[in-house]
Amino acid sequence: MTGRGSGRLIRTSDNPSVTIGITLSASPSSMSLTSQEPFYIVVTARILSTPYPEKSITLRTDPTPLEDLSNHSFRDIKCTTDPSKKIVISPFGHLFPRDIDTEDLRKHFPFVMIPPKDQGVYSIRHEVLRNKIEAADIQKGERYTVSLTDKCLGTRWWTFASLEDLEGVRFAQWQSQIDADAGGKFDPELTKEIKEEKEQKHGDMPVTMGEQPSMLAMVPEVGQVEFEVF
Repeated sequence: MTGRGSGRLIRTSDNPSVTIGITLSASPSSMSLTSQEPFYIVVTARILSTPYPEKSITLRTDPTPLEDLSNHSFRDIKCTTDPSKKIVISPFGHLFPRDIDTEDLRKHFPFVMIPPKDQGVYSIRHEVLRNKIEAADIQKGERYTVSLTDKCLGTRWWTFASLEDLEGVRFAQWQSQIDADAGGKFDPELTKEIKEEKEQKHGDMPVTMGEQPSMLAMVPEVGQVEFEVF
């Protein structure tokens, strides 16, 4: 869980304070060749470990498996019965960070809430677009698998709170200087000082810059799902 492999977009700590379990499934469980019913890859997230089990976690989904199928979180959907075929969902090229200098990230990026540990899950359905399915020339009896990459198993912003708790609160960008000023190491006291200074600069509206992004890691519990075409 080092997050330091080649091509990683999200880098996580060797010892994260929070881990989020990710499970993939298909809905429906098989893909119809003739039906126009939408076919989805379902991503479910739950808190596996946290120092505050009674608290929800709000996190930014861009780019994570909770955002969509085409942000480098997923490999192309490969045919296991004919390795020459696949449903192309992965984007070409490198996904550059979209962080911007703003006092409120929630105006620009999507955020979701994961319930407290052992009190529920967050799930989202990603549709496999019909034009991509048709372009793959799928046939009855074929089997396909979709799986996670290791590029986006984390987040760029998160905090211990629910979205309801954060109503009316600005989301300030995490300051990279926290790591730089600490010689590349996490320094809780330095972090506290910088957070307090940053969070006092936005007038009378409450603001939070959240927690250190690298201290949350996503762990694939079921990182691959297979389905058949009928």
